[in-house]
Amino acid sequence: MSLVTWDDGRPRFKSQIVTRKQSKSRKDRTEAAVKKAVRAECAERDGACRIGDWEMNPDDIHDDDLESDPCDGRSEWAHLGEKKRFKTRGQAPEVRHTTAGSLMLCRHHHGRYDAGKLTITGASADGVLEFWMKE
Repeated sequence: MSLVTWDDGRPRFKSQIVTRKQSKSRKDRTEAAVKKAVRAECAERDGACRIGDWEMNPDDIHDDDLESDPCDGRSEWAHLGEKKRFKTRGQAPEVRHTTAGSLMLCRHHHGRYDAGKLTITGASADGVLEFWMKE
């Protein structure tokens, strides 16, 4: 549909104006679709918790202290390193949410990771990760 405008460039019909609410809703729907797809792939790859369900990723390296730190709570979507949410604000959803930059953790381990008590290293969550408890 071509935009019919007045001589000064304003839209001639009110129905041609896209409101902030409409554009934000469209953006939110697009991001929700990307999130849903990436989260599903991560859940299939990691199970409920990448640390607790280590059988799904047998090449991962775990600290011995994690054996005495059982999973607790629901499964949550965690972002790694440079893909943490506060570092990717304003970026396109395809850049912010990737399987390489995110993994599934239980509430307990996600809380420890966010608090800095658990270190997760590795080039990509799609590959081998190392999990270490901090003192």
